Amino acid sequence: MMKDKQQASVKSAARALDIIEQVSRCGSATAREISRATGIPESSLSYLLTTLVSRNWLLPGADRAYVIGPALARLASGDPPTLAERRAAILRAITRATGETSSLFIRRGNDVEVVDVELSAHPLRFTPQKGMRVPLHSFASGKALLAALPPDERDECLTTMPRARFTPYTLVDEKSLREDLKRTADRGYALSREEHTIGVMGIGVALDRQYSLSVAIPSPRFDHPTERRIAGEIVRIVDEMHGWGPERG
Repeated sequence: MMKDKQQASVKSAARALDIIEQVSRCGSATAREISRATGIPESSLSYLLTTLVSRNWLLPGADRAYVIGPALARLASGDPPTLAERRAAILRAITRATGETSSLFIRRGNDVEVVDVELSAHPLRFTPQKGMRVPLHSFASGKALLAALPPDERDECLTTMPRARFTPYTLVDEKSLREDLKRTADRGYALSREEHTIGVMGIGVALDRQYSLSVAIPSPRFDHPTERRIAGEIVRIVDEMHGWGPERG
């Protein structure tokens, strides 16, 4: 079984290289043209093209054709990855390590806004959209940011911001929320237990006072060992992959 998986991975890697080489030779090529030239069935080609586009190796061009993307030029020139590429790489690494949807958020006043998302391959998954905004107190990413604030700024937020109740589990009482934020600071990550959406558990980590990351796990796949494992993976990957955003170079 392990050998079969390794062979499949090698085959996918070879096909991805075939696609890039074919588009590079032609300047641009449609999926049908790529399929005919490489012998890759169109049914298999769709996933590979989507992956290559998501990583900027290819870009969609005119008339449903694909052209070489900026990732190849950057690699050839030795230029460092862009900010967007660094952030996307961290999300990909977290989702690959945890198997769950990961998202990057930015604070917008009393809300957090989704900046980027890497979706889980599971059919049952949470699918936040870029640009979606939710209140700080209801999401793991928001609570992680609240816990990371200086005490005086956190006090101002807690005493002035509205705290809508989205589910029976949303923490709207100031005392309960303060206790939860203290636990967040002590353990190094925030938890949202169906506090915004029934059936969705969240684990969030603040990157600084503006940005945070979170992983969303459907409640049937969530338990204490899963919580510890995913929180550990988030912290490990963020520590290993420096330069995620403006404050880290």
